[in-house]
Amino acid sequence: MKNTIQNIAIWLLAILMIIFGLNKFFGFIPVEPPADATAQGFMGAMFTSYLYIIVAIAEITGGILLLIPKTRFIGWLVLLPVIFNIMAFHIAHDFIGNGIWLLPTILFVIISYLQFNNIKKAMTYGFI
Repeated sequence: MKNTIQNIAIWLLAILMIIFGLNKFFGFIPVEPPADATAQGFMGAMFTSYLYIIVAIAEITGGILLLIPKTRFIGWLVLLPVIFNIMAFHIAHDFIGNGIWLLPTILFVIISYLQFNNIKKAMTYGFI
């Protein structure tokens, strides 16, 4: 049961990250600007600098690495700062805005909990 939940969470998060990463390049999902003036300034600075492309590449790369079982931990590490920054931005500046940021955050927490339980169990039995 845990493996099924973990696989579903991994696939959903990977697909979300790949789609939202590609959206930064192609713009097929319209995104409303945040209501807060500080958040608008941050987003404006991000759009006009290299940071937007770096985040898009990290989302796509992390999503692809998450899908491959041997590189799942590296994908998790790549997505860790991305998810943290998404969560921190929305909590600080755009909490009332669209709630789509909650889905990747919840999926990431589920994956983290289940994945580290598996690692701890493997270390107990001497597999790692």
